[in-house]
Amino acid sequence: MQPESRFASSFSESGVVETEHTPSRLNRTVQEINAEVMAKPRESKLDIVSTAVVIGMTAQFVVFIFGLVTDFIPRMLETILISVFVGLCVGVIAYALMKGND
Repeated sequence: MQPESRFASSFSESGVVETEHTPSRLNRTVQEINAEVMAKPRESKLDIVSTAVVIGMTAQFVVFIFGLVTDFIPRMLETILISVFVGLCVGVIAYALMKGND
């Protein structure tokens, strides 16, 4: 046997060994990543609270602008108090609705 053929045959054998082990390494990595993703909770508590705050503040803003534009309540203080109350109520309801799925 010539030296080149021995070299070529040894190269092809090592190539086969590497290709046999490569998919199992990749599969283990993908399985580990899937396990890590599935172990994490879908939403953290901070996400739910911040979303509820944004919804409440949006409702507060809408009620405040509505009170200013329509002059439904003639005094500014009552407009502010009503908008704060509505914003808090809507924020608490939004939090309860989002937390109800857990």
